[in-house]
Amino acid sequence: MSVLDLYRLNIGECLGCFSVAPEKCTYPCVVSDDMDRVYRALIDSHAAVFITPTYWVNVPGKLKNLVDRLTSLENNGFLLEGLIAAVIAINQVNGGWEAASWLAGVLNMMGALIPPYGIQVFYPKSLQNRLEKCLGESTKEYWGDRDLTTLADNIAHLCGLKIREHNFGFRRTVDQTP
Repeated sequence: MSVLDLYRLNIGECLGCFSVAPEKCTYPCVVSDDMDRVYRALIDSHAAVFITPTYWVNVPGKLKNLVDRLTSLENNGFLLEGLIAAVIAINQVNGGWEAASWLAGVLNMMGALIPPYGIQVFYPKSLQNRLEKCLGESTKEYWGDRDLTTLADNIAHLCGLKIREHNFGFRRTVDQTP
């Protein structure tokens, strides 16, 4: 297992090669930075969990840059196909579901599989405390441990099925190391 903190990585913006001419969007990407490490981690993994704060009803710019740069994996053989991907958004005010759903949708369009309960939205402690006052102690388990445990169990089960080895239609094998 590896944890990649986008705020500790140097990930540049996408140059938009695909928009200019799809054949110019290559893997490895022409932009040489820490994204090479992210590409390798995603290609070599059975599962990935994306955890993000919500900024103005969407993901932060750093994560949007990463998503834009994933185009090279899609354009060069759908290299995310079969990756089990979950999204957890931390929501301060509103927009958590929009951000999480957007990210899960993009990952799915790139071939990733979203497991049951694979899109989660959590609220900061202050809002959680207000919910517990209104709805009772039972919300503690519902909003936290139970959801994450169910998600972890589903990811583990799907990984056990070796889904990543199945070709769903578009993926090609990549043996090269950027």
